Amino acid sequence: MSSSSKPEDWVLALRVFIKDTLGTSWQIVKNKEKVMLGIRFKDGTRSYTYLPYKWQRSNQGKIRDFIEQVHTLHIKKKIGIKEAIERVKSSAPRDEINTATKTNFKDILNAWEKYGIYLTSTTNKVSESTYKKSYGQTQRALVNSSKSEDIHNLLMNIGKQHEAGCRTRQQNVQRVAACLRWATSKKGGFLLDEYWIPPQEGELGDYIGRKSRELQIKTDTPTVPILDDDFIKLLASIEEKFTVKHRIQREQAKKWHFCLQVVRTYGLRPIEMNYLQIRRNGKDTLWCVYPKQTNDVATKPRRLRPIHKNWEEEWNLIKRIKNKEPLPETMDGDSFGTYLGRNKYWKELRKKDKFEPYSLRHGYAVCGHSYNIAPSVLAGAMGHDVDVHNNSYSKWFGEDYFDDLFEKATQTIKK
Repeated sequence: MSSSSKPEDWVLALRVFIKDTLGTSWQIVKNKEKVMLGIRFKDGTRSYTYLPYKWQRSNQGKIRDFIEQVHTLHIKKKIGIKEAIERVKSSAPRDEINTATKTNFKDILNAWEKYGIYLTSTTNKVSESTYKKSYGQTQRALVNSSKSEDIHNLLMNIGKQHEAGCRTRQQNVQRVAACLRWATSKKGGFLLDEYWIPPQEGELGDYIGRKSRELQIKTDTPTVPILDDDFIKLLASIEEKFTVKHRIQREQAKKWHFCLQVVRTYGLRPIEMNYLQIRRNGKDTLWCVYPKQTNDVATKPRRLRPIHKNWEEEWNLIKRIKNKEPLPETMDGDSFGTYLGRNKYWKELRKKDKFEPYSLRHGYAVCGHSYNIAPSVLAGAMGHDVDVHNNSYSKWFGEDYFDDLFEKATQTIKK
């Protein structure tokens, strides 16, 4: 926030009025040629909010009236400060609001760029490679929405570029909303004024949309786990590409062959291939540090354990990861689906049932259950809680499986 060393007389007069009438906890400051209202609360916290007026003499009376009305609603009628400001703003002439809050779309793109730096460098929540790969689609959707006039219009334009309710649409809307939430806060340096504050995470449903009946049926149909025999045959079909004439095809086949070995051996989500670390604890161990967000809580780093120890050893996975053997440039659900979609054996599997990239991860879970690994232990190894695990994977086991578990548990108690 910037302030002049010698405030103009109208600014001094306005600040004196605010101090004498509303108290020392209320103040105004200049930021990017706009008026920002600062309030210090009893607990010591502060709130800074843009008012819908430019920092200029002609707006002195409007600013004073606006703040007085907000003060009355907040202090006397006990209305939250954000709601109070919105109520007063809604009663102001539209030409005033539009003039004061009109934002050049370049400012939004600039905020997006700085948000990327915040994610990748300031907080390290997302690696730079993952940001470029995963957030690229969102940036394209944002650029394609450059004619948006307000937050509602922007999120609607972001959403409608993909099928209602689909995962890509959901991610794009949520990411842009998260960026704007950051850019309109103190943490983001108030890069954008509060005109661009988005709805809360749980209020984005209208922009994400509801799945069509066809998409609902498709997504509700359980993904089939790929079991060991089929997985080995899938690898063999990829190995056929190791000797083709075209160098790029050979290299891609080797990269994806390695990638699929890792995903199936450790039960990874496709996106987690971007978040692998080797840690030394007496010996080299493999970890996943993917911060999957669930209700604003990120998953903790977890050590990865092979479902088949012989696969890890025979394929020399730890050493190859440590030596940074080349992997595909983009690794997420879409890229997995694109590559596998060209594989002849994968096509054969998909003719039989609903095989998806997540079938690799599901195969890990099924193997784990067949080894009688406790669901709570298996859930921890896969990076989700036991309720999610049971809801996701219990469908693959019949009553005989559960009868057997209870029988073994009963025998253990008797002993």
